[in-house]
Amino acid sequence: MKHLKWIGWMLGCASGIAWGNVGGFVARGGVQANGDVRGFEPVATENIRILDEKLTANLGPTQAEVEVRYIMKNLISKQVKAKFGFPVEESFDQNVAMPPGQPNPQAQTEPKYCQGYQITAAGKPLKAKWQAETDRSKNDPRFAGLAGWLVSEASFAGDEEKVVTLRFTSEYLGTSYQAGGRHLNASRIFNYRLSSAACWAGTIGTGRILIRANGVNPQHMLAVAPVNKFHRDGNDWVWNFENLEPTLADDIKFATDSWDEVMYDTHDGTCTRRGNEWTMEHSNFKATASSVLPPEGKTSFDAVNVVGFDNGTWAEGKPGPGIGEWLELRPVVAKPLRSLTLKPGYQATDELFKANARPKRIKVILNGEHHFTADIPDRKASCTIPVTNYDEPVKVVKLVFEEVWPGSQFEDLCVSGILLEAKLDKKPKVEPRR
Repeated sequence: MKHLKWIGWMLGCASGIAWGNVGGFVARGGVQANGDVRGFEPVATENIRILDEKLTANLGPTQAEVEVRYIMKNLISKQVKAKFGFPVEESFDQNVAMPPGQPNPQAQTEPKYCQGYQITAAGKPLKAKWQAETDRSKNDPRFAGLAGWLVSEASFAGDEEKVVTLRFTSEYLGTSYQAGGRHLNASRIFNYRLSSAACWAGTIGTGRILIRANGVNPQHMLAVAPVNKFHRDGNDWVWNFENLEPTLADDIKFATDSWDEVMYDTHDGTCTRRGNEWTMEHSNFKATASSVLPPEGKTSFDAVNVVGFDNGTWAEGKPGPGIGEWLELRPVVAKPLRSLTLKPGYQATDELFKANARPKRIKVILNGEHHFTADIPDRKASCTIPVTNYDEPVKVVKLVFEEVWPGSQFEDLCVSGILLEAKLDKKPKVEPRR
């Protein structure tokens, strides 16, 4: 359950999940040094300067879609073939970490948390070869956590300027951190190692970092680092700079869902404090559906199965893939809604998840008057849908399934559980464990 994962993160015992590739071009872990890291060696980067860097990161509920556009210039009058690496970071369970100096076996294959990595130079694709780091230092912050590099080569004619573009998706990792004198926690952190640009010649001439809320609640987002560099513009956070000589202090950390405190022992559900607001994630609602698949033996597919995460699976019963079918949720107590979390598909096994249809796009209607759509990734995991720009007590939530991920064997559309996160009027009381 998500609750247990949160506890693990807070204790520093997260499972072997990785931060996706989170940095710019790098030589020797983001700094120029000699002989202190085995493995990848850059070539001729000292002749190339980044004239301009533009990063756009669209932060979604489960991953960030990232594009980085560089204008790079050869500073000498003869042709240069530069070999450079794009850093890939990983964070492993502290209880099962490899001894210092020993490579982690999970870091020896191409990283799955830098998904869909593409690099082009002057519009032409470049090859990117994964090279694992064989000596991941934990003592030097310049190198700590590096699993390896995606290594490419690009040729620059004498004095040539060239546009180099990167695109990839990055998944998140939960963590805890200090910010503004407060100990905060976050379920999803996006990192970008801007300090890695220090391996190129001179300063970064101009730059623009754009962090955008794209399916996450902007009220729950927080610019953790760098300090006092970003300004907020609606659902965007922007940092413009000139002649930046990047250091570790410029590395970017963004929390897409941060909180100050989590309480697990309330009677009705998990409570969270963000600033002065308390919320409760609960299953205290009734559910009905447009249709229900007939039971198979003792297995029921009724709408009540979506109440919470441990009651089974709802499956619609109409012919076809389930487009236009709906679930309706009526909270026992009407409160403003901050998010809803659902487990898409038939989650009993991996085989049943793939065999049956899953929600792909959902229209969410609150009180019959406020509506928006949410895209659901095709993965066997819970998905949180934020609720923004609506602060009325919610008496009814209607979920209309507009698109589906088709099943490999069956058309039945399935959902395996839902939790609602409601705003509370005041701090809840904690009941002792029995």
